[in-house]
Amino acid sequence: MTNSIVRYAAWAAGIILALLALLAFSFVIRLYASLPQTSGRLELAGLRAEAQIVRDEHAVPHIFASNSHDAYYALGVAHAQDRLWQMEITRRALRGRLSEFLGEAGLDSDIWFRTMGLGEAADTAVANLPPDVQGALQAYSDGVNAVISAPGFVAPPEYQILMFEPEAWTPGDTVTVYKAIALDLFGNAFSEPRLNALIEQLGEEQARQFMGRYPDETPRSLSMADLGLEDTPDAQSDEAIPTLGPNEEARDGSNNWVVSGRLTESGHPILANDPHLGLRAPAIWYLTRLTTPEGSTVGVTLPGTPFVTLGRNDHMAWGFTNTAPDVGDLHAVTEDAVIDSREEIIQVRFSDAVTITRRTTATGPVLDPQHFDYPVPEGADFLALQWMLDEPDDTTAGVGMRILSGENWDDFVNALRGFIAPQQSMVFAAVDGDIGLYAPARIPVRDETGAWVDTIPFEELPHTRNPERGFIATANNKIIPDGYPHYLTSDWYGVSRITRIYEGLEASERHTLSSMAELQYDTVSTVARNLLPVLLTATPQSPEGQRAIALLAEWDADMAVDIPQPLIFSAWMQHLGPAIYNDELGDQADRWVGYRQQFMEDVLLGDAAHWCADVETGEGVCDDLLGPSLDAAMAELVQEMGGDIAAWQWGDVHYARHAHAPFSDIPLLAGIFTIETPIPGDGSTVNVAHHSWRRGDYAVVHAASYRALYDLGDLDSSLYMITTGQSGHFLSEHYDDLAPQWGRGDYIQIRTDWTPASAPEGSETLRLYPATP
Repeated sequence: MTNSIVRYAAWAAGIILALLALLAFSFVIRLYASLPQTSGRLELAGLRAEAQIVRDEHAVPHIFASNSHDAYYALGVAHAQDRLWQMEITRRALRGRLSEFLGEAGLDSDIWFRTMGLGEAADTAVANLPPDVQGALQAYSDGVNAVISAPGFVAPPEYQILMFEPEAWTPGDTVTVYKAIALDLFGNAFSEPRLNALIEQLGEEQARQFMGRYPDETPRSLSMADLGLEDTPDAQSDEAIPTLGPNEEARDGSNNWVVSGRLTESGHPILANDPHLGLRAPAIWYLTRLTTPEGSTVGVTLPGTPFVTLGRNDHMAWGFTNTAPDVGDLHAVTEDAVIDSREEIIQVRFSDAVTITRRTTATGPVLDPQHFDYPVPEGADFLALQWMLDEPDDTTAGVGMRILSGENWDDFVNALRGFIAPQQSMVFAAVDGDIGLYAPARIPVRDETGAWVDTIPFEELPHTRNPERGFIATANNKIIPDGYPHYLTSDWYGVSRITRIYEGLEASERHTLSSMAELQYDTVSTVARNLLPVLLTATPQSPEGQRAIALLAEWDADMAVDIPQPLIFSAWMQHLGPAIYNDELGDQADRWVGYRQQFMEDVLLGDAAHWCADVETGEGVCDDLLGPSLDAAMAELVQEMGGDIAAWQWGDVHYARHAHAPFSDIPLLAGIFTIETPIPGDGSTVNVAHHSWRRGDYAVVHAASYRALYDLGDLDSSLYMITTGQSGHFLSEHYDDLAPQWGRGDYIQIRTDWTPASAPEGSETLRLYPATP
């Protein structure tokens, strides 16, 4: 009997194991079945004529269509095939619906975005768009939905793992993406309470020093002559204390510059752009070529949107950086200021639904103290936002479409009229030789009480065309001269990148794509270069600290991946900074963790050395802190990296971490979906590679999300690169194939001198046909 039981139990266990193996095998087969069809033919409802998607060796889709409707439709198909999950989680996050499949992990995000009301504002905006823009958004949505509804469609792995199905895409979803960008970059309102607390702790002068000044000798992108203005005594001051300060942790940034033909070997302009954003897997951007009888457009698109955001057409190229305008304020209000109040129900997977009260005032949404940790002044009930994102907007979503058809400076400028947000420093170059910059947006004009009384007229926003010096460069620096008559912001990003870019542009009388590529990937830290003479006077007591000084004395401030000095310098800064200012900050120190570059230069090289004194006794000088901070840093590094200091390499710990949402936060899945790439640089270099002091490691979370160099003398020789790969499917060879090239500073070309009949070797062609009735 016992033997029979054992035998039956063994059979049962074998059957169960076989079934589990069969289920696992079936699941793997289904995962592979979710890879997109990239060759052959598809019949799709809503397509007007035959179109083709030819993916080159890097999986960049070259879309050929006989009309613009079908081009946008085909781009929707390509996005849905390669990036559907990215679109899904973006759409659900922005509409406050993450909790529906993530459970309580998505609740804080949902409360935030429901409060902001982006989804509702976007749906309203769609109805106000011009008919041609509405048509483009609808064509794109139809292309996305044609993939989702196609017979035999298998959703990407994320849907299968989380066990839910994709929903149809709508034009409102696309506009929500545009509004989210504006919210992300719209200004400093949410930092204002924290700054007020800092001022209360330090006083205005100390707070101003800590937040960092914009040095007088540092480049401004535009001069009064560029603007066609004369110095004016009544210019508005931008000397308010910045709320973010130079190189505040996790701060968005970007570089762009344009050089006229008289400064290039070819005699034609060159335009460079590398927007810096948080790193994601897959990449934020998606490389694309769109070709119709009207011509070709090449560059990057945002999955979920139908237009090339950054790129070039057959006549001109353009590139953006954030200007960080002050277009948002927080106001203390009472219940009487609320003009609308409604309950919203957030469905939470595996838990009870959560009901929130969403209130709005005449100026914007209310931040409910129940959910938002902002101090509400005595006598008020709430803090409310004042911003531009709820205002009627019938143009911003269509700006990309208008730019695509432009041929010259006038077309470019006219495309930007009515643009609301976010303000960008947009550089321009054309094959006719023109270069220029325009920074469009709706920027408030405030009276002496801070009340919004008007907006800056479009013609008075910062702009220039063909400046005398022959180039224009921006790096989130102060783009306007001190005499500019309007207030934009006090939150200019800092000076390290723009200083180095100007050095590079002025170092040669004739530039090429190669010299521009070297500058775009430049990893010399002007901060390290400036501080080293002082740092090298330190007298560490430990043998490791003394060895570090010897190594730093040989260093040229290049934050390269294969040497130890960048790691030593970075660790030293992370110990020295808090040693200088934490005693002054007191219990607010945890709120201000970050690499304060300009402050450190002013303390160690300028007039702010008093910060090194002990706040209690008033005694001590900076020399007293240098050696002990280095000893502490080296002791920490030796424990982590081992005792062979010369063998340390920056790239061993300083790697780009392209995080997948949400699986990089799940231990069993993080290793499969997260992409990691060693990269040089740091938060001060032209090739930005921010690591987070708050995280406590050197993983890079913010870097160049896209690099492009456009040659207006030979547009097909232009160069492009994104961070990971074109595919969002982890089983695709194109999920991470571009990451090593991006990390090395390499580029690819996306040429327009071929057709489907002459496609390059290694291409795959998917033919799209209108579905027969």
